[in-house]
Amino acid sequence: MLGQMALWMAVGVGLPIAHADELAGYKAVHLVNGPNELRLQGHDVTVVLASRENYNAHGFTLATFYMRDKGDNGKEAWSLLPVFEKQKGEEKEQYGVTIHGGADCVLHDFRLLSAGDGRPALLIVADRDFGESYADAATVHFDYYELVHNKDFVPGWPEFYFRAKRSTTAHAKYCDVNDAFDKELHLGQ
Repeated sequence: MLGQMALWMAVGVGLPIAHADELAGYKAVHLVNGPNELRLQGHDVTVVLASRENYNAHGFTLATFYMRDKGDNGKEAWSLLPVFEKQKGEEKEQYGVTIHGGADCVLHDFRLLSAGDGRPALLIVADRDFGESYADAATVHFDYYELVHNKDFVPGWPEFYFRAKRSTTAHAKYCDVNDAFDKELHLGQ
């Protein structure tokens, strides 16, 4: 029923059926400022949200992702979970994602999703075009990342990381990307 309901909601806002199937059964992970302890794909993960205030309307929050696992020596070790973005056909490594905007609207935010059934965790990053100002309604882009495991230990890649999967564009224009998350993907705050 939940899958059919998600499919109905997605079709209702004009999302492709494959998208509805992809998000069916996923739940957004609630994150707060500071360390957030959770399990993703059978591993202990900590997501740290930290704010950087600059005493105007344009401070930001940085989210970094860490996984606790056994190191090469068999002892507990922490690993950074980087995010590999696609830029101009190449993958670029980032060490976190940000939440930022202005006094009127949030222009950049993310949602971390977990299905808890063996499917990979998803990170969806929303980014709004600037437009004429921070207060404009403009195009919002959703970039999807999947938490992948480098099982073959391919050189140059970490053991676990978020890898770009695909990008979509919101059907309507929004001032705040959180409105786009809510209305287009049903992933409100």
